[in-house]
Amino acid sequence: MMPPSKLSVKSYSAALFGLGNKRGSLLLQPSTSRTAFNNNRSNSIDRRLLATSASWRDRSTAAFITSSSSSSLVPSLTTNGLKKHDNYQFQYNNNLNFFSTAATSTTTSTAIYATVPKADEKHVKAATTSPKASSLGHTNNNKANKQVPTYDYTTIHTIPLTTNFQIKSKPKDGGNWNPTSPLKWCQTFGSRSPEMQQHLSSVIQLKPGDDGYIPPEVYNKEEYPNVTIVRTKEQARIVLEALKKSKLTEPERIHACDTEVMDIDLKNVGPVGNGYVTCLSVYSGPDFDYGLNDQGPGTMLWVDNLDDACGILEEFKEWLEDETVMKIWHNYGFDRHVLWNEGIDVLGLGGYYDTGRMKYSLESLTEDLLGQRKVPMKEIFGEHRLRKDGSEGALVDLPPIERLQRELKSRENFIRYSAFDAKSTYNLYMHLKDRLLTMSWVQDLNLMDYYHMHMRPFGELLTDLERRGMLVAKDYLADVEQQAREDRRGHVQAFRQWAFKYLGADALAMNLASSKQLTTFLFGGSMNMKTKEPTEVENVFKMPRADISDEAMEAYRERDAQLKALPRDDGEVDEPEMDEFDQMKAGELKVLCKEYGLKVSGKKAELQQRLRGHFQLMASSDSTSDSVIDDYKSMSVQDLRDACKARSIETKGKKKNDLIKDLRDDDSFAREISAEIMKNPQKDSSATYRTISELLEEAVDTGENDALKNILAGIREKNAEEPKYVDVTVKSLGMEPDKFTVGGAPSATADVLRKLAGDPFADPPNYGRAYEFFGGGQEGHDACVAFFSLTAIGSIDTMIANFLTSLQTLADHQKRVHCSLNINTETGRLSSRKPNMQNQPALEKDKYKIRQAFKASAGNRLIVADYGQLELRLLASMTDCTSMIEAFEAGGDFHSRTALGMFKYIQDAVENGECLLEWDYGEGEPPKPMLKDLYASERRKAKTLNFSIAYGKTSHGLSQDWGVSQQEADTMLQAWYDSRPEVEKWQKETKATAKKYGLTRTLMGRYRHLPHAKEKNMKMLGHALRASINTPIQGGAADVAMMAMLKINNSELLKKLGWILLMQVHDEVILEGPEETSEEAFEEVLKCMQNPWVLGLDKTKVPLLVDGSCVHDNWYDAK
Repeated sequence: MMPPSKLSVKSYSAALFGLGNKRGSLLLQPSTSRTAFNNNRSNSIDRRLLATSASWRDRSTAAFITSSSSSSLVPSLTTNGLKKHDNYQFQYNNNLNFFSTAATSTTTSTAIYATVPKADEKHVKAATTSPKASSLGHTNNNKANKQVPTYDYTTIHTIPLTTNFQIKSKPKDGGNWNPTSPLKWCQTFGSRSPEMQQHLSSVIQLKPGDDGYIPPEVYNKEEYPNVTIVRTKEQARIVLEALKKSKLTEPERIHACDTEVMDIDLKNVGPVGNGYVTCLSVYSGPDFDYGLNDQGPGTMLWVDNLDDACGILEEFKEWLEDETVMKIWHNYGFDRHVLWNEGIDVLGLGGYYDTGRMKYSLESLTEDLLGQRKVPMKEIFGEHRLRKDGSEGALVDLPPIERLQRELKSRENFIRYSAFDAKSTYNLYMHLKDRLLTMSWVQDLNLMDYYHMHMRPFGELLTDLERRGMLVAKDYLADVEQQAREDRRGHVQAFRQWAFKYLGADALAMNLASSKQLTTFLFGGSMNMKTKEPTEVENVFKMPRADISDEAMEAYRERDAQLKALPRDDGEVDEPEMDEFDQMKAGELKVLCKEYGLKVSGKKAELQQRLRGHFQLMASSDSTSDSVIDDYKSMSVQDLRDACKARSIETKGKKKNDLIKDLRDDDSFAREISAEIMKNPQKDSSATYRTISELLEEAVDTGENDALKNILAGIREKNAEEPKYVDVTVKSLGMEPDKFTVGGAPSATADVLRKLAGDPFADPPNYGRAYEFFGGGQEGHDACVAFFSLTAIGSIDTMIANFLTSLQTLADHQKRVHCSLNINTETGRLSSRKPNMQNQPALEKDKYKIRQAFKASAGNRLIVADYGQLELRLLASMTDCTSMIEAFEAGGDFHSRTALGMFKYIQDAVENGECLLEWDYGEGEPPKPMLKDLYASERRKAKTLNFSIAYGKTSHGLSQDWGVSQQEADTMLQAWYDSRPEVEKWQKETKATAKKYGLTRTLMGRYRHLPHAKEKNMKMLGHALRASINTPIQGGAADVAMMAMLKINNSELLKKLGWILLMQVHDEVILEGPEETSEEAFEEVLKCMQNPWVLGLDKTKVPLLVDGSCVHDNWYDAK
């Protein structure tokens, strides 16, 4: 069988993992729908079945009521005063899968969960009468004998989601839009590269003779307790018969699934287009029998897909893509990419039960919620990293997955471990499902309903966005990176040249990214606020030589030379200079002593002293005495003979005294030569040192002493080596800090540096704190410029690391980057990594135009649309604030209107005609000053308050931002509240609820647990109460954005026009599609964003403002 890696990515992904053109099926088949109605005591639809059945499918689904004059599936509803509905049929929305082409549709569909304030709209009621109403187990905990309350849809209104539309756009020659297959241009996004396919084909199917190959007959004998293993097509057929039979007899059965993947380094790459599934695990409950062995029900299914079993996973294609089979996954985002399968993300369930959780790993969730700790793989299979000596080190590495699956010593534990992941997922789902069923959402619905209706499709949408990715211009990024690095070097040089005046050569070696070095330089000597002890005024940092520039090393050498040249005080004693003897080992010293006829025994210091004495005698210029103190008399005759021999003195027939005399004569001759050399001795203390060095060199040059030559050669080689570390001394400037770390130490974060710098290049300059500290004038200006460069260095480093280099590295073979998207479970906001798309620099600060690197494909355009003042509009609506609503309805400058409501003297100025609130510049220049110009300071404060109050900022925080007293900030804050009392009332009520119940909710009713809101610790309490009023607003903005994204992604018109949603960044969405349909697509995007209303998200009292463009081919120009 051909391994999957040899198939085309499209055929492998689409065929094996359900990515074909298969459309959605009916939510309720005729027999099912009649049963639901007949069994319902109120003669109404089982609303939980309606809400949840679609959720078991992989694709984004929504329950729809479709107008159909010929349908008789749903009987007339006349009970409980409900209006009559004769012509409604329940079905799935046929949402287009990412890899599918758009199908034509002329029906008018309306979502039952969409709301509009129209009392004359038709309504539908759906209810559940008992826990038996849905066999999915959707019952409240401990309420098995209680009837589930009836849900009344009479308050829910409907709006069109798809309509009978006529496409106005026309194809053009050479264009990308093909009306019959509008999404063909994006079908291969996220596919494996040819290189990856070729690589995998060589490693997933070992053959005899390959390292690690195990004959299949060894594996085929495997049988482990509680595990059903599938390795052959015949075994797969038997298991699939049991699964298909279960589908018919037990359609409500849950199947928990999990995968193991090889050849993927998640620290550096994402799962899109990477890795290979080595096995699939399934657990179908304690009473399910896969029919393959005699172990009975309750086993875990493990499907091998490696080596001789490669391709067995393909046998499960039909079952995996079957939309009616209920499957659940823990890490759905990962599994969908590597398996491209259908299912439910259990991670989402965990995230919506307790939004304050920090960890969502299967290990963490099972331990915390089930009380059963799942042991991490590294604890079971980890191998200690070996030290250089071969012993085991402390670090533990996890061997590659394929090794664990292949090797006999680990295979049994690996199979049981991977299979148990599926069982843990099953148990966790059952636990979380029960909890979510007990937590109310809106009306009588619960969080499980919310999850199935909205969050599960949204989680699936995020995986679509990840796989689609965004095209980046790598050449452009490379050029920008080069420019950024040049700019960085300029800023580094500017700061170090300024700091050189205070630190000297050490300024050139400082690590400007080290907060410890910066805090020492800036704030050393200041008090630690926690320990109440002063910080060090001077610190010595040992830095790697590789991190020190050559310029800094040269500066150090110049400094040292200058220090040596300085005159000494008369009473100052020079320390002895180091010479070659200090660098020699004891054995080398003994060899030289023997060579020069000196006593060989003794300690290292004694040996050094003898050699120095010997050479000092030879180098002395002022010794005229023939009486010399030496060790010759204490030496043995043999030592004397050896010393003479070393000096080429004849020893034959001579006695001890003759030998001593010859040696002393030779010494005297050496002194005479040395005296001639030293007629003009150096006056500094290094003369002796240099003379010894010169004499040693002379001895080597004669070539008669190989021992000395070899020893000195080794010393020279060692001395020529660069030091591994350099001591960098940083002394404090003595500035006063205004921000401290948690540990109480002074802080030198980016915001602190910005306050020191200000903006010295503004017109006029806006100097920071450093200006006054350095005495103002040119010194103060230079200091602010230096700190400005320091802040720029940090910004450029962030830009290079997060975007310029990472985008080039992360781009796949199609030059698209596929980030990993995550939902912040506290607020619902999206975050992303590899790369972090949510952390783009502000447009006005995007010096390198990073967004320009994100492009549309040739012939395509980008639609970029974002909400204006979304959070403020939501605040006005949820608080029913009259003045805010009126200001938004009036339009114009909202912040100017805020200032107008806060300050009486501004009101008087406007009424008296001294300034204008609004002006149509089409009529020329205004005849009077504008409020925003005349009262710019007040408007800025009003703008700050508008956004700060929405986030629960206190007067203390405002006083810090504005640099004013607490009293002045209190006055300003109260002036804002006085003009908008409804907001203040809402905040007080929301805080009271948080203090009473320890939770708050978003606009759509999602919970955020705030346990600290019930505590007495004022710091923790304050944080929790701020979160209680921030979450409904920020989370509400996320709710609006999420529902708009779902509506955009589900728009049949956009699909027919060939457009796909790529990314959401804060309140902004980005789409890509053919240029020829861009204007029509843009109109549809605006409609979707302006009307995101669904069940739980009521229409706001003020319209949502959306702006954008559709004519550009890169993100920067489209902004």
